[in-house]
Amino acid sequence: MNILIALSPAILWGCNPLWAHFCGGESIEQLLGATYGAFIIGLLIFIFKQPTITAWDFLWCFLAGVGWSVGQLTQFEGFIKLGAATTTPISAGTQLVGVNLAGVMFFGSWKSPMAKVIGFAAVVLVMLGVYLTTKTDQQSTPKQRNNSAKYVIELIFGSLFGYGCCSTLPKIPGTNGWSAFPPQAVGMIVTAVLLSLILKQYRGKKLLFSKHTFKNMLTGFNTGLGTFGYLVSLMINGVSTAFTLSQMSIVVGTLGGLFILHEHKTRKALIYTIAGLILTVIGGVMTGFIH
Repeated sequence: MNILIALSPAILWGCNPLWAHFCGGESIEQLLGATYGAFIIGLLIFIFKQPTITAWDFLWCFLAGVGWSVGQLTQFEGFIKLGAATTTPISAGTQLVGVNLAGVMFFGSWKSPMAKVIGFAAVVLVMLGVYLTTKTDQQSTPKQRNNSAKYVIELIFGSLFGYGCCSTLPKIPGTNGWSAFPPQAVGMIVTAVLLSLILKQYRGKKLLFSKHTFKNMLTGFNTGLGTFGYLVSLMINGVSTAFTLSQMSIVVGTLGGLFILHEHKTRKALIYTIAGLILTVIGGVMTGFIH
């Protein structure tokens, strides 16, 4: 049962690209809907769990929510432009690299020499895996390759900054998961609304209350439930097991894109993607068990 709970975030988070695809809409509508749903989950946690949240906790977790929205917007854009099978390992791999390096530089992770050797070897594997998932072959046109490179760069920077902030900023005040998620959800929804108001100026759409925005609340409920499962897993399984198994969302999202959404890849590009996915998972598992 404990392992099933530990795997629940991987399954739920890995299904996010599927929910976003079936709910439809532009990337900003997907972000708005996701933050609406996540905010409701955060509000329920606040009401029923009644965690202690100081002003210091709120500030850093709010900023973490800002980062999440930035990272998630680039990820939703990646799902549309690159496909889930390409976007998922790039986004997750970039997050793994950024969060672990931030942990070493600012939070004293990987203290022993052996931990640093294993950790940096894992980072190299993840970076190589991300590189392989971005590779195209000669059957792609130059325009397709150029457009792909553009969206990959946006995704990498968005994931590195956005998800990096989301994962590391709550560590500054040492906030636990119950206290972190409600203010983070506030940061998520405020940022999404501000971004939608900016984009509305040249898209001319009622993004805040569009049909696709409300449909994508299902994506937000899915994200919030995955986060809840992760918090429970942390308590019963410990950080290493909970974090490592949650990273299997890479597998769920990538394979879901290939076999459920039927995203087309040439044979060579598919081999690159699968090889990159394997390396990213191995690197993620290695970082999860370093003390």
